[in-house]
Amino acid sequence: MSSPSPVPTDSSDPDAGGELLPAIARAAILEALSGKPPKGKLPEVAGYLAQSRAVFVTLRDKKGELRGCIGSVEPKASDLIAETRESAKLAALGDPLCEPVKDSRELKKLSIEVSVLGPLERVESIIELDPEIYGVVLTATKTGNRGVMLPNEPGLNTVDKQLAAIRRKAGLRPDERLRIERFRVETFTEAE
Repeated sequence: MSSPSPVPTDSSDPDAGGELLPAIARAAILEALSGKPPKGKLPEVAGYLAQSRAVFVTLRDKKGELRGCIGSVEPKASDLIAETRESAKLAALGDPLCEPVKDSRELKKLSIEVSVLGPLERVESIIELDPEIYGVVLTATKTGNRGVMLPNEPGLNTVDKQLAAIRRKAGLRPDERLRIERFRVETFTEAE
């Protein structure tokens, strides 16, 4: 039985886009783990994939436990393929909150989700937030320290829980003045 190429190679569909990102992320992680170039070729940078947008790549084990999540709220690369590849490698090997993925055997047991962020919107009141719809960025107005949380995180089903988790994760004090921004995401998960 031959294993499929980890990189999607059919870029003939001009509307192909986000659904390719989890496989692109997996191929980038495999490349980082093995030190070998990916099998197959990367899709053409066109259409949806040519957009410069911020992404987060999330890795979870079979139990749904977090194994890595890295991204940014502002794009660092010129297109979604490059942005996804870089965030995927960092999620697998450089998330300070998780142990690095050990090898390709462990990677096979992990699910990969790529969240493509929409633009940040300034929020004047927390009544404009909904943890099921919006991710949130909190920025300390004096220090510039920043915390981010994606929408729909397990256990964070209220605005208060979402904001408390961001503060805790980013080390923001309860009395600190904050700028609040929200964003929507398009989420792409590997097909089972």
